[in-house]
Amino acid sequence: MVDALSPLGHAACIVAGVQLEFSDLETDVSGAKRRALVVTPAQKIRVGRGRLGATIAAGRASEVDSEIVSRLRAWPHPVDVLLLRSWGGDEARSWGFEADLADAEIDAVGYAIMRDQLAFFRDAIRLGVYAIVSTDLSAVEFDAMRRATTRLSRELGLRAKSGTATEDDEVDRWILEHLSLWTTRPFDEFVLQGLPELFALVDRHRGRLADLSAARP
Repeated sequence: MVDALSPLGHAACIVAGVQLEFSDLETDVSGAKRRALVVTPAQKIRVGRGRLGATIAAGRASEVDSEIVSRLRAWPHPVDVLLLRSWGGDEARSWGFEADLADAEIDAVGYAIMRDQLAFFRDAIRLGVYAIVSTDLSAVEFDAMRRATTRLSRELGLRAKSGTATEDDEVDRWILEHLSLWTTRPFDEFVLQGLPELFALVDRHRGRLADLSAARP
């Protein structure tokens, strides 16, 4: 169980035209202190067709994700979990897909986001951050990300079977199966009820995560 919550540091920035807030949250999970870096949208952010034409260079995180990694690296406290909020209290502080996307476009946007975020996840692992959770998603975004994860896992598995997989592909398969977590649960509910299960999972795989972290240049 989570025994207590206490806010610590707070910062804000604008990167690539996107306003984000960063806050530090300390929790007691089953008697052990854990720290979370919480990223909250400070404006209404909608992702749509433009995302499909903005493919990130292979192996590199986006500008926004790179800023989050920089914050992780420079944050004054060790970070155990990165919590990416999709809802900051009202629609003016929220993240989601554009409302007019067709079903096929929703899947394409979800796939593009998940594919290009794998470099971001790898960078976080290298910094020793072994848990990344996106909270407050609507059913539309959640289902799209779940389908994208399944599709990417299948593609990486096929590359492994064909002998064409890269070192990053092996890491990415592990990330998709164990590290990336998307949930429709509200942020406060997840922190209070979901963190114990999350950290039990992280602790179970900590050795493998440490190996992945050490293997990254």
